[in-house]
Amino acid sequence: MDINSDTVFIMHETLELKELNTEDIKFLRQLLKKGYVMLFFLFLCFIVLPSYLIFLAINMPEDENGGFAILMIIVIFGLWIYFTIQAMITVIERKRGLLLQKKIEGNVKILKKEILNDKGFDSDTPSYEITIYSPVEEKYRNVSIMKSDYEKIEIGDFISIAYFTMNTSIKALIFKEKNLKYVSFTTQRDVL
Repeated sequence: MDINSDTVFIMHETLELKELNTEDIKFLRQLLKKGYVMLFFLFLCFIVLPSYLIFLAINMPEDENGGFAILMIIVIFGLWIYFTIQAMITVIERKRGLLLQKKIEGNVKILKKEILNDKGFDSDTPSYEITIYSPVEEKYRNVSIMKSDYEKIEIGDFISIAYFTMNTSIKALIFKEKNLKYVSFTTQRDVL
């Protein structure tokens, strides 16, 4: 078969469910580590505040009632213990779920493009989103991408994507041999 240089290869939707490899596991572990760092800073706040309240209770003049300060210390330490236990449960569940999830990768068609303004938040920065359909999961997915990439993509174009079933992060998003910058999957809105 003779293939001319004018021949255009047509892409088809080819999403497949695959097992995780070592590279995928490393990627997911890095995401978990980022969550741990944020959790660590949250716990620091719960250590600093009770320490400050203990300092106030100790240095309070004898003629004032220190009962309120002691009550606040007990409440803060109680919250700290509760959040610590909840965080440990979450970490265990995420670690278990890390190896149970599957990777979905392949080519998908862009079904919709839209610019969303999230009014009511701190900024009115628009979100540039594309919509795809995952036949493997049997649901629509919205992907938030950068404005420069959004302007290059048209409805009906195909992109290559790799993501995980139990995670909102996208491992790879490629359009015309260029890795796109993206945020992640966003919450599902009305589609088409």
